[in-house]
Amino acid sequence: MFSIFSSMIIPLSLLGLAFFLYPDLTDLPKSQLVIIQLLPLVIAAIGMSLCLRFNRSLVFFTVLALVIAYVLMQWYLPRIGWVETKIVWSALCVLLPLNIMVISLLKERGILTWWGGSRLAFLLLPMLFFIVVAKYYPTELLHMLTLRFVEISVMSQVNLAQLPLVVMMVAVLVLNGRWFVQATEQNSALFIALISAVFMLYFKNDTATQAVFACAAMLMLVIAVVQESWSMAYIDQLTSLPGRRALEEEMLKLGSNYSIAMMDIDHFKKFNDSYGHDAGDQVLQMVAARIKQSVSGGKAFRYGGEEFTIVFPGKKIEDTLEVLEAVRENIGGSKFQLRKKDRRRGNDKKDGSKNVEVTISIGVAERNLSMNIPHEVVKGADKALYRAKKQGRNRVCK
Repeated sequence: MFSIFSSMIIPLSLLGLAFFLYPDLTDLPKSQLVIIQLLPLVIAAIGMSLCLRFNRSLVFFTVLALVIAYVLMQWYLPRIGWVETKIVWSALCVLLPLNIMVISLLKERGILTWWGGSRLAFLLLPMLFFIVVAKYYPTELLHMLTLRFVEISVMSQVNLAQLPLVVMMVAVLVLNGRWFVQATEQNSALFIALISAVFMLYFKNDTATQAVFACAAMLMLVIAVVQESWSMAYIDQLTSLPGRRALEEEMLKLGSNYSIAMMDIDHFKKFNDSYGHDAGDQVLQMVAARIKQSVSGGKAFRYGGEEFTIVFPGKKIEDTLEVLEAVRENIGGSKFQLRKKDRRRGNDKKDGSKNVEVTISIGVAERNLSMNIPHEVVKGADKALYRAKKQGRNRVCK
């Protein structure tokens, strides 16, 4: 449960900071208010550049939707008539939450692509439609946007028409559900950014407060891009363990006393040949989960293929053997259930499940005079792993 809510820490902190700051903005001198007014555009430019670099189209178009709404509220609405202002603002209250909700449900399809162009049109054309129609048919459009569907006393207390209010509530519920099902940094940022965007819209007559909530929304999205890009670089997608790059950096931090264990799934190639690579991926995921569950006092990594590594900072071999035996026994004593498929081409019919036994062999080495750098210790652990294989597998060797 903690892992679900941990993804919310940064977005909620930024939203809380925005609430803390906005009451004091009226006391700031005009020069500082101008800087605050421009700050969301700077953050947006940085965020969109990062999205282009890492091809994060969902965040890119969410930030773009926020920028369009923010620019219209800051520089367009103050220059038009009262009726047109109410129309465009009401339209923003409908379109911005709707855009964020729809974008969050889409798949990553690239930015500078046909899909990216269609999403850009999805953001721009409805708003242009409302701006144009507001000039020629203001009365009819305003009536449509402010129409009261039902008489509910609670809804009348909010300074929003019923249509925008309903769209906002639906968008919040959808993004909340998406975050709860898949609590990634991006989904968390999209959910809280939507709430921050709602407050940006609500304070329609306070440009400084709009800027603070726009900054919070865009900043949490930028941070989410950085976090997820880091995860892509350092976390193995299949097993959710840190990968080879993370291992290399971990080894740079080791002192003069440490041990490293190498482990390998026994007969993994035969297993893939018998059950297919999808089943092999299932086994890798389950073995990684057992390693994470059993290891204590060390850090587990996916080394590559069917090999895993555990680094034990500050520990001698004797201190690691009990832990490694626990890992080996946990995996060897588990029954892995696979969904078995007919592997003939064109036949995806499932024909039941199969319980399989999986064992691992482990080799461990420690830093000493002959192996005084981490890569030499890894080689020593690899040699010990080879001895474990040669002696019959499913054992720990040093």
